[in-house]
Formats: sequence, structure tokens, C-alpha cells
Amino acid sequence: MKFFVYILSAISLIATGLPLIKSAKWWIRIFDFPRMSIAVFCLLALILCFRYIHPRKIYKIALISLLAVALVFQLSKIIFYTPLYPRQAKVSQNITEENRLSILVFNVRMENEETEKFVDLVKKWDPDMILITEPDSIWAEALSVLDKEYEFQIKEPLPNTYGMMFFSKFPLSEKKVRYLVEEEVPSIATKITLRTGDEVMLYGLHPRPPKPGSDTYERDTEILLVGKEVQESSIPSIVAGDLNDVAWSHTSELFQRYAQLIDPREGVGMFNTYNTSLPFFRYPLDHIFYSEEFGLTRMERLEHIGSDHFPIYIELTFEPEVDQSEFIEKVDEEAEEEVQETIEKGT
Repeated sequence: MKFFVYILSAISLIATGLPLIKSAKWWIRIFDFPRMSIAVFCLLALILCFRYIHPRKIYKIALISLLAVALVFQLSKIIFYTPLYPRQAKVSQNITEENRLSILVFNVRMENEETEKFVDLVKKWDPDMILITEPDSIWAEALSVLDKEYEFQIKEPLPNTYGMMFFSKFPLSEKKVRYLVEEEVPSIATKITLRTGDEVMLYGLHPRPPKPGSDTYERDTEILLVGKEVQESSIPSIVAGDLNDVAWSHTSELFQRYAQLIDPREGVGMFNTYNTSLPFFRYPLDHIFYSEEFGLTRMERLEHIGSDHFPIYIELTFEPEVDQSEFIEKVDEEAEEEVQETIEKGT
């Protein structure tokens, strides 16, 4: 049993220490994801150390101390996405039919054949806008039944799991499908005219995930390039999609702070959307960030409908007169320099 305790402790400490290295290598960045799982491993290792390691051994004290520090560190990363932390998103103050908007975001998983279930889900929740990632031509054909209800569209179905489609009841202008970093990975940018007549920007993203043979240079660059656009724009913005990154990673935190965007999960919950089949290893990969002009009415993780991701639904109000600046961490010169350096390296 002692051998198992040492192995579990080593795994917990290595998994905690590796992400501290500032590197885009996939085998380092992959440990950004399972913070909660690693915290559980640290806690279990601590308990087993007390039970099975001799109390007078000096290395027991050292091991317990390291595991305790690792546990606290892991919890410090995820506590922001629990009710123990103050909410960042301001609750909508004035909800009207004119200023209300809703978005459904879903990675459909290209191999998923449950297209009818998704159509039924859309009819049930009736969102104003839908952003889906991973659609191919089969999905595009199946979702053509939505064309009448969602008059305004951007469609870029692809056979490589990086297709993207956007459906909107609101008029769209300056529609763009862009390949910002990689030739096979598109993103979407478009202006949306709300019922109030105001224009806002929506950016849809789905960069590559960290995995064997694929580091995070391109992912981080694409995310931060959009963050720079938002930061330099005077138009209220929404950034949504499967970012293949967790909310508590350094890149996501840097992006959010630099672009001055609100994460509606802070102080509320993680809303883990991936993986549907592994409850102990679920992470919040699908994101909806927005600028301070919006208020939050509702956010839901929806039911499983065949994909390895859960859909996520959010209702917002457009309230530019409500000041939310106090809830947004100000960007500093060091963060600006890091963003620029990352973009220059990645491009």
C-alpha cells in the first residue's frame, strides 16, 4: 500500500507542478484542465499518507506539506467558479423584450448523428442565436430546417471537425469567416443588430486542443488575437465557442483580463461541458464571454444529445447604461506585453 501512496503522491505533485512552467507543450498544458480531479488526488494522497506512512519519518512531514500546498494551489484555481467567490456577472436590472437576447452554443461532434434531437432542443429553448462547432456537410443539410426561423446565417461546414455555423434571428452585417492562425481552422466575426437597434460584435472560436503532436501555440494565439480585437474596439462584444481551454488556465485568464470581458461563471459554477461520458474528468471548454454592456439573466448547461459536449444556453440583456466596470480586473502593462509577445510568436 505504501508503494501506491508514493505513486499517487508523485502523480499529484507532478500534475500540479508542470503547469507552472510557461510552455505551450501539450504534455504540460494538458494539466491545466483537470484541476478538480488533481485536487481530489491530492486530498486522497494526504489521507493515505496519514494512514500508511510512519509518523516519525521526516519525509512524511515533507510529503504531507507538499501535498497540502498542492491541494491549496489547485483549489485556489477553481474557487473562482464556485458560489464561494463573488459573482462577476451583474444580474440584469431591466429585462424587456427589446433588450433581451439569448445564445445557444454547442459542439455537435461531427460523428454525432442525433441531428433531430438538436433541432428539437432548438425548438424547445428558442434561442435568438445559435453557434455550433464541428458541423460537416451532413450537419449543414440536416439543420437547413432552421433556415426559415433563423434568416441570418454564416455557414462554414468542414470535414475536419473544425467547421462552424452561426444562426441568428437578428440581422448580421460585415460577416466574416476568418482563418486567423491555421489554414484549416476557421473562426467567425460578425456585427449583429439587436432589437434595440444597437450593434454588437460576435466572435465565434474553435481552436485546436492540446494533444499529442499538437501544442498550444496556435490556440493561444488565436484566442489572444480576438482578445486584442475586442480590446481595441469600441463596439460591445461577445466571444463564444469551444475554446479548447478551461476558464482557469493562464491563457483564458490573460484573454479575459486583456479584453476586459466578463465570465458569467465566476461566483456561480463551472458549467462543465466536456466530456459527457467521463463525469470525474469534466471541464468547462465551451465559453461565452461578454463586455460590460450586458447583464446576465440566465445560464444553463443543457441535456446530453449525442455529442461528447453538453450544449450551453445563456440569456443576456443589453444594458449599456449599467456600470459594471468595478467587476472587471484592470489590465496592466505586463499583461499587455505578454499578449503582444504571444501573438508575435504565434503568427
